[in-house]
Amino acid sequence: MLKSLVSAFVLFGSILFLSTSFHWKNVDFNPTGTYEYDHGDDGDGIVKVQKISSNKIKVSIFVVGGGPSHNMGEFMEVITIKNGVAKYKSGDCALKFIFNSKAVKVVQTGWNCGFGMGVVADGYYLKTSSKVPDMENAY
Repeated sequence: MLKSLVSAFVLFGSILFLSTSFHWKNVDFNPTGTYEYDHGDDGDGIVKVQKISSNKIKVSIFVVGGGPSHNMGEFMEVITIKNGVAKYKSGDCALKFIFNSKAVKVVQTGWNCGFGMGVVADGYYLKTSSKVPDMENAY
């Protein structure tokens, strides 16, 4: 019980910190790197980003949904970034990437993003590396 309360407090504190720290402060910010989240049986994901130019980034996502099916989804596109926010829209699918120096918040609108049944990319992905990632594969 105590472990569950502590875990919930840490998770809530992390979300609160991340959600209040997504403000663009540095126009020279380079979002290049690898961002990850892991929610155990509730799914995990990885976002890889490579800056192409001052206003273009290549983004790949690989997400695995929660059990029991653990369906997967992947996405890779070159998209425009402005003031730390990159947006993708195609048909019913819209993905918004909000960057800061420590994480990226992904907001998905619509269900037709080509991911497996019940899989969404929504979430806070913590930056685990600032190195240029391998962009050949989404994962």
